[in-house]
Amino acid sequence: MDESLTDLTEKQVVNLCDGKILGYIVDFKIDVCCGRLTAIILPGEGGIFGFKKCTDIVIPWEKICKIGKDAIIVDIGPIPHEEDKGKKKKFYL
Repeated sequence: MDESLTDLTEKQVVNLCDGKILGYIVDFKIDVCCGRLTAIILPGEGGIFGFKKCTDIVIPWEKICKIGKDAIIVDIGPIPHEEDKGKKKKFYL
């Protein structure tokens, strides 16, 4: 099955650990030397009117279990609460 990056951004990302819907992909990390996707980036909780006041969630490609028709299943374990993340711009799993 061939997927474009646009196709991936239209699928909900779901955490296998707890079934929580994490949201939709807003960006990607790409290794330009190898030409491969290395991570997907999701917005953290708490943004308003398109402005982010929270950390992004960066999920390594290896944590993706399945890309289905409507959803992307990831296995990242429980997500720490905002107060546990500190003030980093991105939260890496």
